[in-house]
Amino acid sequence: MKHLSPLIIALSLTSLIGCSTPAPNKVVQINALQIPFILPGTHTLPASHTALLYKSNKQDIDSLTGALKKQYLQDVKTKDIFAQDSDIQPVYASLSKLEALGMINQQYLKEQNEVGLQQIHLVLNPIIRG
Repeated sequence: MKHLSPLIIALSLTSLIGCSTPAPNKVVQINALQIPFILPGTHTLPASHTALLYKSNKQDIDSLTGALKKQYLQDVKTKDIFAQDSDIQPVYASLSKLEALGMINQQYLKEQNEVGLQQIHLVLNPIIRG
């Protein structure tokens, strides 16, 4: 029987562990999300396309919000909401960020800022596809 070097075994285990790490959950991804602030510019897309981008972004934001509430906030107690070291605090931070993103999405629609709407779509897409 052939003996393997402890170094080879350690490197093999390290590479296996590195490959098996799960993708960050949606809360971590949302909290790391940078909200795109784009000044309105020239309009290259028809208004109907801008409205479709807005609607798609809104559906994604609503879907993420609903999923977070369903997954994390079903059995939350009042003391968990106000405790600074609570595990639920990052979820509330994510919900706040999604709410801000929804308001920016609405503002971009009002301004007909299709570049801003596209940037929101690009930011949300990896989280939705997760």
